[in-house]
Amino acid sequence: MTPAMTMAVYAIGLVSSKLIALGLQPFVTQWLGTDQFGQLDVLVTFGSLFTLIMAFGISDAMYRFAHDQADQAAFFRCTFGLILLIASVIMLLGQAFLSELQQNLPGDPSSFAVRCLLLTLLLNTLCCVPLAILRIRNFASQFVLAQVAFALVQGLGIIFLAPQYGVDGIMAAGLIAQIVQIITLAKHFPAPKLGLSALLLKYGRAITLSGILSFLVMGVERWAIADTLGLAALAPYAIAAQWAIAASLLLEPFGMWWFPKRFGLLGTQAQRQQAATLSVLGCQLGCLVAAGIIIVASRFLLLWLPAEFHQSAQILPLLGITVMFKHASTLLNIGCYHQKDGNSIMAIGIISAACAVALLVFVLPRFGLYPFILSGIGLQLLRVSLFYLWSQHYLRLPYPLPRLAVSYCLVTLILVSHIHFNLAHEIAFSLLLLIQVGWPWLRPKLTGWKKAAEANG
Repeated sequence: MTPAMTMAVYAIGLVSSKLIALGLQPFVTQWLGTDQFGQLDVLVTFGSLFTLIMAFGISDAMYRFAHDQADQAAFFRCTFGLILLIASVIMLLGQAFLSELQQNLPGDPSSFAVRCLLLTLLLNTLCCVPLAILRIRNFASQFVLAQVAFALVQGLGIIFLAPQYGVDGIMAAGLIAQIVQIITLAKHFPAPKLGLSALLLKYGRAITLSGILSFLVMGVERWAIADTLGLAALAPYAIAAQWAIAASLLLEPFGMWWFPKRFGLLGTQAQRQQAATLSVLGCQLGCLVAAGIIIVASRFLLLWLPAEFHQSAQILPLLGITVMFKHASTLLNIGCYHQKDGNSIMAIGIISAACAVALLVFVLPRFGLYPFILSGIGLQLLRVSLFYLWSQHYLRLPYPLPRLAVSYCLVTLILVSHIHFNLAHEIAFSLLLLIQVGWPWLRPKLTGWKKAAEANG
């Protein structure tokens, strides 16, 4: 399967899966209201944190080391054995200390919801291994089938259970869908085996700590908003964040194709040039998505959601910029992730987390939501800068940065035009951005067509 076809398959699967969730959003917001929707988001945020801990960076280690293994099948068995052990122990600890978890989560979720969530997270973590295997072996269609099956079953479960059981029904629907995904992936699970633990744990430890620190940068603020401003104030922010994340999934097909391959393009200078150019292209695709969020998605929310959630439309453009810089930090970090110890990743995570905690303590309670979001954009820009500088220190790559700087300037102009309600300028700057991103790739083809036409003439 060609790279373009692979990305197209990933795009179809990811977009269709997310569309199912977003299509249910107007109904879920009406069934739950702002308070219960805020409680749901608290649980989802908790799930994101626990997934990081359960997975322990094993899937990242698979992408990093699978290509170096003489016996990939044995390597996959070792990764599954280790992730099964870690995730099972953490899930059992969570069940044992259930009452403590409930007391420390904002919104006082029910024990049934938390138990369902813990079981769902265990099964989801185990699925990381076969899903990673499918990506590494370029079985895009089977990967997408498993993801779409999960989304469809979860969507149907929410339709039948959420109107009557609320948040508990949504958690139950997630568990049922995860069981179906396990069945879908059954033949791709390797037999568990313990081995290579030192290599996997050393790499995974740094990745996990970095993930937890990243959660402090973007994730834990939802708990802080719920605790400081209330569940009702969290709900519009959560909706906007869902749409920003959903839009960023348009970038996932590129990432799913590129991330497993990028470490294999570092041998020669020509390969490094290709890796740098493709990384900047990924950042520019993030600019296009941010522009779409600002122009289209923010206006769409006013039509899509009940009036009590319309504040989401004001928050979404700012979160689009945040996601744009966050995406760039995952692409301009090849040098950091090429190191086996992951110390630079951990250091950047610690610096970013310290800044994020300072924002939560000093900005959010005193100045409110919007200054906090603007500060978060600055924090993401700091992360991009740190990843770039540290990565260049370890592995210098010839990134075409002027091209990326122009894209960022155009996105800034689009945001300013949006704030001043100037749709014509938004569209004009967006067209310029589209041309600027596509021109380096279209120019060689246009030149080739011109030469062919001259030769034929």
